[in-house]
Amino acid sequence: MIINTIDEHNKLILRWRNEHNERQEKEIPFQNFQPYFYIYNNAEEVTSMKVTEYRGRQNSFDVTLSYTQDGSISLDGRLLKKVTWSPPKPSYCKDIRMHWKETFEADVAYHYRYAIDKLTSLPEYNLRKIYWDMEWQQGGTHDSAVTCISYYDSYQRAYNVLWWSPLGAVPDVTGHCKPNESEHDMLESFVRIIEDYDPDMLIAWFGSKFDLPKLIQRLNANNIDPRRLSPYGVIKGVYFDGRSSSIKLSKAVTNYSPIEQPVKGRLILNLDLAFERQWNDSQRGTLPSMALDYISETVLGEKKLVSDKFPDKNDFFQKGWLLDTQNYLDYARKDVELIVRIDEQNYTSESILALQRLLIAPFDACFYASNMGGIYFMRNATWIAPTGNKHKDREDYEGAMIYDPLKEKTHGLHLGVAAFDYAQLYPSMMIARNISWETKSSEPTEFAVNILIPRDFSEVSNWDYRYYTTDELGLLPKAVLELKGLRDEYKKKMRASSNKSERAKWNSNQLAVKRLMASFYGVVGYQGFGWADVDLAASITASAREAIREAAFKVMELQ
Repeated sequence: MIINTIDEHNKLILRWRNEHNERQEKEIPFQNFQPYFYIYNNAEEVTSMKVTEYRGRQNSFDVTLSYTQDGSISLDGRLLKKVTWSPPKPSYCKDIRMHWKETFEADVAYHYRYAIDKLTSLPEYNLRKIYWDMEWQQGGTHDSAVTCISYYDSYQRAYNVLWWSPLGAVPDVTGHCKPNESEHDMLESFVRIIEDYDPDMLIAWFGSKFDLPKLIQRLNANNIDPRRLSPYGVIKGVYFDGRSSSIKLSKAVTNYSPIEQPVKGRLILNLDLAFERQWNDSQRGTLPSMALDYISETVLGEKKLVSDKFPDKNDFFQKGWLLDTQNYLDYARKDVELIVRIDEQNYTSESILALQRLLIAPFDACFYASNMGGIYFMRNATWIAPTGNKHKDREDYEGAMIYDPLKEKTHGLHLGVAAFDYAQLYPSMMIARNISWETKSSEPTEFAVNILIPRDFSEVSNWDYRYYTTDELGLLPKAVLELKGLRDEYKKKMRASSNKSERAKWNSNQLAVKRLMASFYGVVGYQGFGWADVDLAASITASAREAIREAAFKVMELQ
């Protein structure tokens, strides 16, 4: 599901499809779901203040503030009150929260807030996906001009290449669309395809870094409104300047983050990021390069096309468009074919969508640990977390084991080696010692963690204990246990299914659960984030070191 906040329209939009692939939409005006955050119940109340907003130029607005109690408390049990404002624009939150030194959940994005408070499930449906890639000139007569756009539509299951030629005699090429007469005509054709197909998702390789900014820039340079790419006419960094009656681009266009959703009403997926996360989750090692040609050769065993006329890639990209057109367009099409195959063979985009349904969250929440874990805990905690503080001084703590074969004298050739692995070591440590925010104890308990356990196999010479209560299971271990059960259920269904697509679906679901569980340590260790807690992070890593050391010592006894 697409969940977008659209400040320009003063509303939040939900977009999805029904079982017949028909477009469905729901609009939620801001006044029907007001943005909010919390402050301490005894904090000062101000009735009005000024906020600033930038839409092409800076403007100031007066807002009226209101306060209510809904029974919410902080982790230490102190009563909180909710702050709302009118006009209820989410973008005003940043200025308003600065009035108080201590706030709670004032850094939660509005579309996250809506998903947490109002949604109990997300629909599963067949998204229409457009895979796309562009080539453009660097230098020369047509510097910066886009030369071709190749794309694949998942509904039609068809590849196409849009291109243009400035030559009077058009090169004779096969297997491609008829050329356009100009870059303008080609770009206009692509925009109309987006408008007509109304895709749910646009998928590219490093698209937010290269292709999407370039497309927006060239549309604007050709007097085509880039906002037409959005069904709501809203793209981050693209605005209408009333003073000059023209479309302007801000620096935001060239600074989209890999998870950002700048085209309102469509999901933007950088397949490189999603694939890299999936690869790391499968513990297949670190990829030395994320270049598409390297990934395609590594994963698919297939090399990209090479031009005999221009074996040097730089020459090919510079001259192939007009002097080796057939190979140039074949190359462009091949790029998209590779992107589609990488996605479909690994169910990469579907894995992200499975995680989105599991989290019941916006799409952009499904990549970083802080977003995933934060949303999960906000749904399940009985208290409200403080607003994060990125400028807070970091505290150091000991991390994972560091094994030195030379120091331990284990280097060299070994025969008859046995290996074992802990199943999800960090989540298991959370359960073993009931490590959680609300279970921290100032009094000694059986669940004691020496956070100064050595990171090697040397003797323990320093002690600094953290204690956790034993009477009731904490939020963190409870979440791990619930998700473990859910993952086991998905894996059981995967093994029981004889249908390839069904097996792929359940595999995507169990991997989504695994990724969510793995994010929990990242949440508590991400200093500056509202859910971060150095004591918890240090206790988890220390418990893991202790478990590894004890296993190693047992093995040493067998020698």
